[in-house]
Amino acid sequence: MHISVGVDWSLMRRVLNQRLSAFEFESTVRSMPSTARLILLSICFAGLIHSNLTHGAEFLVGDSSSQVNLSTNPSSVVIKVGDEAAINLTVTGGAAYGTACFSEQGFPSSGFTLTYLPQCATLQDQKANAQLTVEATPAAAPQNFTALILASVGNLTASAPLTITVVPAIPAWIPWSGILLFFLVIGAALFIGPRRRAKSKGKMDG
Repeated sequence: MHISVGVDWSLMRRVLNQRLSAFEFESTVRSMPSTARLILLSICFAGLIHSNLTHGAEFLVGDSSSQVNLSTNPSSVVIKVGDEAAINLTVTGGAAYGTACFSEQGFPSSGFTLTYLPQCATLQDQKANAQLTVEATPAAAPQNFTALILASVGNLTASAPLTITVVPAIPAWIPWSGILLFFLVIGAALFIGPRRRAKSKGKMDG
């Protein structure tokens, strides 16, 4: 029985060359003066540290971009029917550069007008700012609710709660009616007072 065994000569040559190279390097290092050997080892050690720091920096950058944060200032507002309120939006995290686009969730289907300025803000050094204006139109009923403001950066999304309290608007005639009533009371006091004093004096004279 004849058994043939295939030999990968190219692989054997590569292994042999690697071993010879390692042996030659070790022999060369041993034959160097102690000062030169110390310099060579210092260079190798510095290169190893630089490689580790580079990989560590890449990891930190990747880790910092794994989340996006959104904050609202203020986080709750009180709006009269017919008025509006401004809320500052701040996005942090995500990629160092990109675009953060805003949206909302949880607002009633009618009675409110929301305006983002801008709708999409450009990230600079992992930060972007925008302003949200919430208007309670005359169709809004007095109520209290908490909605979510959303910020999307690529495939990442952050949310922040925003509490809205809507109160009735004071009709314009109410303040004027109070002023008119005040002047009526003052006028009556000025007019009726002297007449009473005059009548009392006439009775005493008679």
